Amino acid sequence: MKLLIPALLLFGFQSFAQHPTCNGTRYSTIGYTVDSTAALQYGNNTTFGGNNQDLFLDFFEPSGDVATARPLIILAFGGSFIGGAREDMHNLCQFYTSLGYTAASIDYRLYDGPFFPFPDSVDMTTEVLMAVSDMKAAIRFFKEDAATSNTYRVDTNYIFVGGISAGGIVASHAALLDSNDVIESYIQPLLANNGGWTGNSSNNTQYTDNVLGVLNFSGALRRANYIDANDPSIFSVHDDGDDVVPYASGDASIFGQPIIGMEGSFLMEQQAQSVGINSELITIENSTGHVSYFGTTQGTDTILQRSTEFLYEIVCGPIVSVDELAPSDLSIFPNPAIGVVTIESANEQITSVVIYDQMGKILYSHMGETNSLTVNTDKLESGSYIVRSVLANGSIQTRPLLVTK
Repeated sequence: MKLLIPALLLFGFQSFAQHPTCNGTRYSTIGYTVDSTAALQYGNNTTFGGNNQDLFLDFFEPSGDVATARPLIILAFGGSFIGGAREDMHNLCQFYTSLGYTAASIDYRLYDGPFFPFPDSVDMTTEVLMAVSDMKAAIRFFKEDAATSNTYRVDTNYIFVGGISAGGIVASHAALLDSNDVIESYIQPLLANNGGWTGNSSNNTQYTDNVLGVLNFSGALRRANYIDANDPSIFSVHDDGDDVVPYASGDASIFGQPIIGMEGSFLMEQQAQSVGINSELITIENSTGHVSYFGTTQGTDTILQRSTEFLYEIVCGPIVSVDELAPSDLSIFPNPAIGVVTIESANEQITSVVIYDQMGKILYSHMGETNSLTVNTDKLESGSYIVRSVLANGSIQTRPLLVTK
């Protein structure tokens, strides 16, 4: 498995305020045991097949936490919209909660219509809209609670949604599809039949369903151009040869049967960059697997670590450490750089390198162990930058970089 993180990323730190619970380690380091509350009903609706379904979520929070307003990550499971359960996301919920977040794993309605004939694109669009309606109701559940009893102590300005595969499709549409977007004419009546832009899975629509970001693990949008400059941050991971949910454009499939055309993480990232919103895509190169990166310990650890950093930089700003001021064998040359710069460590391997501008925007990111990394600086304007390197021993080193033409 080879991971590729594109060299040019957009990250507007100046648009985010540091959360008051940030203390230098919370949200970046595992340090909390986890408590959970199961089967909280957040909504109700009718399935595709006409059955009434109560909708539940499982809630996770750090044990003994006294903070009164905490970031929340709402996660949806995968299963091609025909299978899966909220318990499938418990491991991810527990991981993010061990960092200091609260988390919720949610139900959403699955397709329970006929398979003979096989569901077509209209059927599956309806199913996606139903699931999106459900996730929006889950978002409002926590916003209503925060405005009333505050039982779950969620900071509603810091809600993220995410999911794997079908769950990533749900989360991406819940976060990124809105009334500012131009949708296909056949979708308009389907949307209206499912509660419009708010959905109809709960009646507390006086609360908004806006979120701060989306964790898209091998999901997609019907059209990438749903993404506009007013949308939230996007973190995506995708196999470049995925034959279930397309990496770029193609048909999403069930049991190998193509169902509906979608545009995946690659085109979503291109659109996000073109409109200037905060985004990152990790590509699993030369892989025909679907969510292959959660199939190995190394891949899982790498993806979770990078998603941790992505979230932390939104919630708390660039990761800093007292180790940044410690001497090391790290060298950056030539400096000033003309065309290329090399980051090199004589002893400890480098595990990641990020280059920021003076406003905190990420312009280059690399992950993977190496003793020497050469970066092309041709795309950087002349000026001063900050190079942040993480070494294998855990130390974090920052160095100034001057780029000239």
